Amino acid sequence: MDIKWRKFSMAILFVTLIGFADTAVAQVPVNIVYPINGSSYPIQDPASKGLKSAYFTASFSATCGGGSHKVEWGFDKGMSLGAVRFYDQTSLQFVHKLSGGVHVFWVQSDCGKDEVKFKIGN
Repeated sequence: MDIKWRKFSMAILFVTLIGFADTAVAQVPVNIVYPINGSSYPIQDPASKGLKSAYFTASFSATCGGGSHKVEWGFDKGMSLGAVRFYDQTSLQFVHKLSGGVHVFWVQSDCGKDEVKFKIGN
């Protein structure tokens, strides 16, 4: 393979990798950090049977450019826990007591939304 073709191939590879790297670090407007979609909580060893409730930590961030925005969050349908106005970016972490069973944690801002489904107990 001659030197010119090798340099051209390396340039194409470099541009392709840069394109993938940009996609990998793309910013989403709402990002639920915890809980993890599809997981069971609390994480314990050995797993207890018949868990009726647990204190549970949730965490999320919202990033909306261009000024003042609002974000609201909660569990399941109609169970709003709070709302806040923020400028460009906010990050929240809180603890809430949830009953055993399957739940949905949702976050909705005026620039995007996210939700995850998880389980309390085994």
